[in-house]
Amino acid sequence: MKRIATFLAIGIVAPLAACTEPPKPAPKPTKPTPVVEAQKPVDAGATDARKLTMMEKYEIWKAKKEADEKLAKELAEEEAARLRTFDKSKLAVHQKLLAFEKKTRKELDSAAEKLKGKPDAVAELTKLSDKQRKAIEAHSKILRKMDPTGGSSNIGTDHDVSLNLLANDYPPALVAWFGGDEKAIAEQRKELDKRVAKMEKWIAELKTGKDKKPAKPTKAAKPAKKGKK
Repeated sequence: MKRIATFLAIGIVAPLAACTEPPKPAPKPTKPTPVVEAQKPVDAGATDARKLTMMEKYEIWKAKKEADEKLAKELAEEEAARLRTFDKSKLAVHQKLLAFEKKTRKELDSAAEKLKGKPDAVAELTKLSDKQRKAIEAHSKILRKMDPTGGSSNIGTDHDVSLNLLANDYPPALVAWFGGDEKAIAEQRKELDKRVAKMEKWIAELKTGKDKKPAKPTKAAKPAKKGKK
C-alpha cells in the first residue's frame, strides 16, 4: 500500500509542478519602420533673392556687366590684331585691288561725262561696261584667292562690294543719269566713296604702322642729384 501511495504522490506532484511553472513572456512586437518624407526642394535663387538688398543686387549686376564688357573688349582687341596681321601680309594685293577699283570708276565717270547728250550714249557706255567686266571678274578672283572664306581681312568686304557695284550697279545708274535721274548715281557714288575712304585709311595705317596700339609712355628718368660741394 505504501508503494502505491508513493507513486500516486509522485504522479500528482509532477502535474502540479508543470501547472505552477510560469509561462514564458511573449515576444515584443517590432516597431514599424517610420516613413521619412522627402524634403521639398528649396529654391535657392528665390531664397537668395529675398535675402539680398537692393544695393547688393546692384553690386552683383554691376560686377557682371563690367566682366562682360572686359571680355568683349579683349575679344575685340584679339580680332583687331588678327586682322592687322593678315592685312599686313597682303598689303600689296590690297593696293592693287584698290587702284583697279578707282581706275575703273574713273573710266566710267569720264566716259559718261563725254557721252551725255549724245544719241549713242547708252550704247557706248554699255560697250565700255562690258569690256570692263572681264577685268573686274579677274580682280574678284584675286580677292577670293587672297581670302577664300571671307572674314580674314578688315577691308575684304569693301573690295567685294566695290567690284560688284562697278560691274552691276554703277553703269545702269549712269544710264539713268543720262535720262535725268540723278538719285541712283548719287547713291552709288556715296557708297563707293565710303568704301574707298575706309580702304585708303586702313592701308595708310598699315603702311605707317599707326594701326598698332600706342605704346605706354615711359617715365622720364629723374636727373641725378648733384653732390654738395
